[in-house]
Formats: sequence, C-alpha cells, structure tokens
Amino acid sequence: MGKLTVSCREVFVFITLFCVSYLNPISAVAAQDSLPLKVTFVNPGSSGLNPTGNFWLNVSKVMNAVAQDTNIELTILYAERNHILMKELTKQALESDADYLILVDEKRVITEALLNSPKVHPNILFLLNSPNQLEINRLSAKGFGIKAAILPDNYQAGKELARELVKKVQTDLSADESFSMLAFLGDIATNAALEREQGLLSYTNRISNVKVVDKVDAHWSKQRAHQLARGLLRRHRNVELIWCANDAIAFGVNQAAIELGVRDKIKIGGVNWDSGHENKLDVSIGGHVFLGGYLLIELKKYQRGLVKYIGTQKVAIFRPYSSTFEPVYKAIHEDNLNQIDFSQFVDGKKSYTIMTLNKELNF
Repeated sequence: MGKLTVSCREVFVFITLFCVSYLNPISAVAAQDSLPLKVTFVNPGSSGLNPTGNFWLNVSKVMNAVAQDTNIELTILYAERNHILMKELTKQALESDADYLILVDEKRVITEALLNSPKVHPNILFLLNSPNQLEINRLSAKGFGIKAAILPDNYQAGKELARELVKKVQTDLSADESFSMLAFLGDIATNAALEREQGLLSYTNRISNVKVVDKVDAHWSKQRAHQLARGLLRRHRNVELIWCANDAIAFGVNQAAIELGVRDKIKIGGVNWDSGHENKLDVSIGGHVFLGGYLLIELKKYQRGLVKYIGTQKVAIFRPYSSTFEPVYKAIHEDNLNQIDFSQFVDGKKSYTIMTLNKELNF
C-alpha cells in the first residue's frame, strides 16, 4: 500500500471546510470555491512556433481561458518536444504544491518517470495520451492517485480523415475507378499515432478500390514529411490521396507537392485544424484541442461535488473542418477565447461541446 501524503495546505483546507460546513453547508461550497484550485500541466509541446505545429500551444490557450473563468491557478510547463526534459518537468511538478497534475504519456515517458519516482502524488490526471490499464494498476499500487484520463477517439480521427479524402476524389473519379493513397504516420509508438493508423486501415481495408501503397513515419514533423514526400511522390507518380497524421505533416507534404508540380493532382488531408490549413489542405480533422479545457471543467465539477468521479473518458470529438466552425477556429488562432464564459459549463447550464462553444462566439 502506498504512503498517504498530505500537504499543510490540504490540512488547512480540510479543517476550514469542515468547520464551515458544520455551521452552514451552503457556505462550505462557497468557501471551497474561494480557494483557487492549483493545477500543474506538463505540456509535451513547445511554447512557440515549432516543426510539429501549434497544436499543444493551442491546447494551452484553451486551458488558460477555462482556468481564468473557473478559479483555477494553472501552471504550464513546456517540454519543448524533448522527452528528457519532460521527465525532469514531471519530477519538478511532483515536488510542487499543486493540488492536481495533468500529464501526457507520450511513448510511455511519463509512466516510466512516475514508476521511477521516489515521490508520489494523490491526484494525477492524464490528457490525450494515457498509460494502459496494466500500467495504471502499477502506478496505483505504487501510491499514485489516478483520477482521470480524458482521451480523444483517435481511431475515429484516422477513419474520418480517410473517408473525407475518398469523398474528395470520388467527386472527380467514376465509382468503379481505383485509386492509391500514401500514409504519413505520426510515429510508431504513441497511442494517438497507432490508433489513427488503425482507423485509416479499418476504412481502406473495406474499400475495394482504395489501396494504401506506402506508409512512412514522419515523426509529426513538417520538415521530415517534406523530405520524405519529395522521394515518395517521385516513386508513386499516380497517387491521388495523401493521409497525414497531423496538419504539420500535411503542410510538409503540400510543400513538396507544389515543388514537384503535382499538387493539383492529389488531395492532402491532416489532423488538428492548424492555422492556415484551409488554404493549403483539402481536409483537416479537428476538435480535440478543446479536451484540455474539458478536463478542467470536469475537474472543477469534481471539486464542487457535482460529479462523484471523472474516470477514463474516450471522446469522439473529431469533426472535418468547414465554415460552420469558423467562429471557434478563429477564436483559437486569434486568441479570442475570452469571449466565452467557461464557468457556465461547470454548473451544468450548458454542455461543453464544439457546437456549444461555437455558438458562444460572435464575429
């Protein structure tokens, strides 16, 4: 059994709330809300422009906007796409006085760091990438309190991207004509990358006139995708579709296709709704950028006793981009998320969904 670790602040909060709730239960909730909830998020992405795109920076934008409206003191530590640094930041977070830690388990880096840590924490939340159940059991046995895992349905994303790309081609080709596809994967180890690939193959394996002629690991990077695409587009001169695990990869492929003079012959799609995709790509699947904000909303509900637990949730949040989502898309990339009052999602007045967020914005 793991050791129970309780900070002085937690003891103070407990005693204060106990006394207040004994005298007035309603005042207990108000007293609890008056204390900011201290949350540290170890963001695996970069704090500025980088070759893998701005997805993780945009996740932080959403989370900061939610935290501002819900009395959450949010600290974000950026690993700058460096897994060694991410381990160090996780160690730093474990030694802080944060009430909750939000971690992203890319390539099992966080699982390894936690299992090797001399310190434990009672409140761990996973976002977008989580350990498997066996690893969660090991972490729990060590003494970590695993309170939540909010995950996007990456299988859905991979499948939806393939479907949308095929739709684009079928408007140009007859129904019985076959066509080929290149797949640029994110990596070969991260759950998100693997599940997106599974979604892709699930769809294409059921379509008799679609063939994936080659798959390569692009490391989520625009530069690597650009280099790989220059060779692959020469080798596969008749390819019609290019499936990319994220928009940064798709941007690199797009650049290569333009340089080789074949851009008008192919349809390129990615995932993330990155800035400028509507002018460069034929398809972009997105929406999961809002899951960090959703996790904070769920955490605030949990703190207020509005839900008994958060648990593991796999959210089918992905949508193909269209002009319908222009308000919320612009809000992310133009830093206008402060137009939304996120506190209304805590008390249950409205559900936290892409469509609801979109309606909250007026341009």
